[in-house]
Amino acid sequence: MIKTIAYLKTRQISKIDTESISEYLKKGALIWVDIDSPNAADYDILSEIFDFHPLAIEDCKSKFHLPKINDYKDYLFLVWHAIEDISPNHDTENKVKANELDVFIGANYLVTVHRKHINYIDEIQLKMLETPSIMKLGLDALLHDVLDHLVDEYFLTVDRISNQIDAIEDIIFENASKQQIKNLFALKHQLLFIRKIVAPERDIINVLSHSNSDIIGGQLHIYFLDIYDHLIRILDLVDTSRDVIGGAMDIYLSSVSNRLNEVMKKLTIVATIFMPLTLITGIYGMNFKHMPELDVPFFYYGALIFMVVFAIGMFAYFKWKKWW
Repeated sequence: MIKTIAYLKTRQISKIDTESISEYLKKGALIWVDIDSPNAADYDILSEIFDFHPLAIEDCKSKFHLPKINDYKDYLFLVWHAIEDISPNHDTENKVKANELDVFIGANYLVTVHRKHINYIDEIQLKMLETPSIMKLGLDALLHDVLDHLVDEYFLTVDRISNQIDAIEDIIFENASKQQIKNLFALKHQLLFIRKIVAPERDIINVLSHSNSDIIGGQLHIYFLDIYDHLIRILDLVDTSRDVIGGAMDIYLSSVSNRLNEVMKKLTIVATIFMPLTLITGIYGMNFKHMPELDVPFFYYGALIFMVVFAIGMFAYFKWKKWW
């Protein structure tokens, strides 16, 4: 689906069809072409109308690319990502996904290509139709607005993950389980995925904020620096959350180790109590013919009573020493 908006110097903005794009470009209009969920034919306008480089068009057709920026002199080509947080119920089994947004920006045109629907693009296009003066700021300002909004949505996802980590950490303190560790690993993978996207996007914004190209106006450099600061904060939050996950895993391992030590200590105490009793029964279990104690009346009952009293005494001693 191709949606095209044209802004003329007469401050009029309108939707136009694909066949009118070349005509409006000749008139000096500012054009925004958004290609949503493109089919094979939709990619043709990238080469036939705009004559974009074949490598850039090939990148658009590829399923996944890490964020990057290429300067083709007459236009810039960006690969960006919108974070798609598929976690309506805050379920750690759900994953964070990326919706790739390919952007071509020239002196008087902006072309965006994405395989999945991006709600904000519809919102800003509707806003532009209602308030045409927005386009007066230029296409570079429009690009900033889109990127800034997508970056702001990253915070929501990172905050959701951070809250889940805190909740799991509280549970681990009370009752650690393998399921909680499984959930932590799932969240860690989500954070790594976000970091893999945000790190190169930071470099893209750094290029845009220091660009000498006429495509990106100098007055917008400070605004792109603001996005740069947001990406730095997101990276810091991601790294902090990863450190918290590492700490929670250490807590889990320590908890498991402590519980094992407690079990081993109690088993050792039980074995220690039974060692002298086993010695006594072992001695009098020998099949020697001449054992004087065997002829003593009630010796059997006395030995049993001695063993019981001895065991109780050892147990009381261990309790007194707080070993049990």
